[in-house]
Amino acid sequence: MPFMPSLVQEDQLGFDVGFKKPGVPILLQFKLGQSLRRFVRKDKGYLAPILESPFFRFSIDTAEPDGQFETLLKAEQDGAETYYVAPRFADWPQYASFFEAGAVLENSISVTPSTIRNALDARESPDGVHRIVYDTTSIHVCSEPTQVSDTRPSSLAENVRTRLAEDPGDLSQIVHRIYEGFDHRALIRRPKLEESAQGAFVFSIHSSMAERTPEAQRKIERSQRLEQLRARARTEDDAFGAALGLELWALGIQLLFATGD
Repeated sequence: MPFMPSLVQEDQLGFDVGFKKPGVPILLQFKLGQSLRRFVRKDKGYLAPILESPFFRFSIDTAEPDGQFETLLKAEQDGAETYYVAPRFADWPQYASFFEAGAVLENSISVTPSTIRNALDARESPDGVHRIVYDTTSIHVCSEPTQVSDTRPSSLAENVRTRLAEDPGDLSQIVHRIYEGFDHRALIRRPKLEESAQGAFVFSIHSSMAERTPEAQRKIERSQRLEQLRARARTEDDAFGAALGLELWALGIQLLFATGD
């Protein structure tokens, strides 16, 4: 079931989810691709990717501490099925046609955060604002274009089915692990790439009290929110499920729980 804010507006908080069954949290970050017909680069040092016209573009910020990308990547590493989803169409008639045919997801891209991170690692590209550009057949992570593959709907569903069949752990274990992992998002951050005087990029690690203080405050706020939800939840698992869903919803990320029979 998808997480909705209304689930925590009742006096008594509860989910119709079998947290003690094998299960998989699914995190979806929906993006609306901007339709374009011409690829224009300010930096002529990078080649433009080969794209059909029209093509589509959306941006992500891989450097924002505790932001969307970092949250999605940490959740993926801790056991969630996690995807950026964006349409390969740009007008309402197309949407209506695909919706009536049950083919919206088939005509969208689904890209995991780890795929994007691996593409940046391969090019030794620094973290920051990056554009994902794509057409009907290909997807590229820019600035320096790196082609990546997406996960088709049939593969996404098969990934979930396989995990439900093979993973003996129950859903509550994964939910707890993902939620508690958000206190340690800094562990997955890449060393910052800085340009040296010779023009080459070098790695550096920054650690200052100014950078740590906001994270410490966020941990306190997360703990307080969880305690408030515990006071209203039917079970400990319900409280953690709601806390996870609220935190993701605040970042614009949709949470669903898939469970086995």
